[in-house]
Parts: sequence; C-alpha cells; structure tokens
Amino acid sequence: MRILVLTKRQYTSKDLIDDRYGRLWEIPSSLAKKGNEIIGICLSYRKKRSGLHVEEDENSMAVRWYSANTGIFYIFGLIRFFLIARKMIKQYKPDIIWSCSDTFYGVLGYYFSRKYQCRSVIDLYDNFESFASYRIPILRTLFRKAVRESDGLSCVSTNLEEHIRINYKREKPIAVITNAVNTETFYPMDKLECRKKLGLPLDAKIIGTAGDLSKQRGGHIMFRAMLEKKDQLLNVHLAVAGSRAAGTIIPESDRIHDLGILPPGQVPVLINALDVAVVYNRTSLFGDYCFPQKLYEILACQRPIVAADVGVMSTILKDKPYLLYTEDDMDSFVYVIKEQLSNQKKLDITIPTWSNQADLLQNYMFSVISNT
Repeated sequence: MRILVLTKRQYTSKDLIDDRYGRLWEIPSSLAKKGNEIIGICLSYRKKRSGLHVEEDENSMAVRWYSANTGIFYIFGLIRFFLIARKMIKQYKPDIIWSCSDTFYGVLGYYFSRKYQCRSVIDLYDNFESFASYRIPILRTLFRKAVRESDGLSCVSTNLEEHIRINYKREKPIAVITNAVNTETFYPMDKLECRKKLGLPLDAKIIGTAGDLSKQRGGHIMFRAMLEKKDQLLNVHLAVAGSRAAGTIIPESDRIHDLGILPPGQVPVLINALDVAVVYNRTSLFGDYCFPQKLYEILACQRPIVAADVGVMSTILKDKPYLLYTEDDMDSFVYVIKEQLSNQKKLDITIPTWSNQADLLQNYMFSVISNT
C-alpha cells in the first residue's frame, strides 16, 4: 500500500522526528518494514529543520518524513501546511491517508480523501474532545463529521470506541489499536545499577513514574502522599520525571527526587530503578478514554505497578483490585502502595509490540480498501 501520514510533529511532550517516540513514529516505521510505501507530512509548532527527513534501516525500508514549520503567524503556517500536503498527495497518489494527532489533521485527511479519491483512516490516540482545538466550533463540527463518515477509524481503547459509536453515531467498522512498547528499549535491567546512573538512594524503597506530572492527570497524589502520609511511608522515596503544566509544584524533600524531563533512552532506566511504578490518572474527557503508554513500558521492564481505578485500567485490572487505588483518595493510594512494596506482585499480561499493532492496522487498511 501507499500510505500518507498527516500529523503534528510535537505530541505527548515529545518531538516525532527528534525523539522517534511513540505511536506516530513506531507504527509508520513498522508499516514501512512490512513493505508498504510510507510518506509522512508533519507540522512543527516549533522552529525545526524543515524539508525531508529519511532514516533508512539496513533494508532501506523507511518512512520519508516531510516537516514544515508554522512560523510566527500560526494561521499562515496552517495554510502553508495545507498547500504542501495537497501538492504531495497529488504527486504521491496514496491509497490511504492516515491522519493523526489532533482534530485539524483528521478533518484535513478526510477532505483530501474525498478530493483525490483515496481512502481515509483517522487515528484517535486520545479522546480529542479533551484537546483545545475541539473547542473551536467550526473545527469541532467538521471533526465529528469526519470521524462519523471516514472510511476507517483507528482508536486507542475500547472505551473510546464505545464513546465514538454512541456519541458520534459512527456505523462503519472501527479498529481498536492500543499503544504498545519497543522491547529493544524497555526491558528488565539491574535495579541498583539503574539507581547509580540516576543518583538515587540504593537502600531505600522507591516508588514513582515517568509521565505528565500535572494535577489534571493525577500526578499530585504521589506528592501529597509523600508529605501528608510520610509516617505511613517510612523509608519510602519518590522518583519522578516528565513534563508538567505551568504551576505544577514539585515539593522539596530529601525523599522526593525530581529528575526533570529525561531523554527517552533514560526513561527505562528510571522505571527499572523503582520498587513500585505508579500509573496515575483521573476521571476526565482524557482519562476515561486514554490507554496509558506507561503501563506497557512498566510491564516490559517487569516492575510491579499500582494504578488509578479509572478508564481502561479498571477493565484491565478488574480481577486484580488489590492493584487499584481510588483516584484522589490518599488512604487508598497509600494502602495499595504499602501492599505492593511488601508483596511485589507482578502482572502477567501479553505485551504487544509496535510491529504487532502495525499488523492490525495494515489488515484493517486492506479491509477498508476492499470494502469501500
């Protein structure tokens, strides 16, 4: 297949090309390795080197990424991106446009598919209703129409699939393609060696995580517990890394270790340094429908977890309630933390690779081409 990917360049606090991270890098790369011809067009909201970026593997199977910048004037940047994408679609003549990362790209991919007689598959790696762009009335209306009528739709969780069917009245097939993990990066490592690399105490019990530490995502419960329940968490330290919204306060304490924003290659080092990893979340338009990327990363490193009883984690861990804590309930959080520090119960769950998920998407795209 000839597949064209439309997306923004910066997502989940990472840069698609610089960091080569996550769903929007891994799935196109895996599709290319399976013999598909992939070209990606991404819009950068920061000043980056524009033009063509090609990183070939040993078999010369690679995605050709074309990057464009918005520039100072955002609206002109969007128009420029539209014109670049239109030109490349006319030249490339894709079989399918896979449009990802935000409402604007979903609408654009749907429009181009109707204009140039190819197929459109929109990808929802989160519930875009939680994104700022969804609050723009015209864009919201166009997006809902595109999601409802697009030839195909891939989404990150069964919760989100159900939401789309009920609230968008979509009747066409939907492919649920969860996030996955790169097992060449995330794998078990020696805990003490990882602590030495990060400057963490060697003899303490350490809990923590790497991810968005903002209160709206639920990260605040770890900090509150360390300060307000410290008498129940004796010799327990907290190690965290990741982005945080403006105004997020990381308390100063000799038992709280803020590692800032780690390079992607250091994230598995932090996970392997932990005694228990935390998959926090909160009920929201985002939390109810997301699939926490960190879950599979933690499991690939074979570390014990605790998780907020929210969204898909409630389903995944329905038979293991002792790993779930009630969101925003510190007593519940402290209880499951102490139990896991004592028992170190690990999950035995099959972890999909990005290649597995690319297989699912490829098969779905074949069906979209043949059935529409």
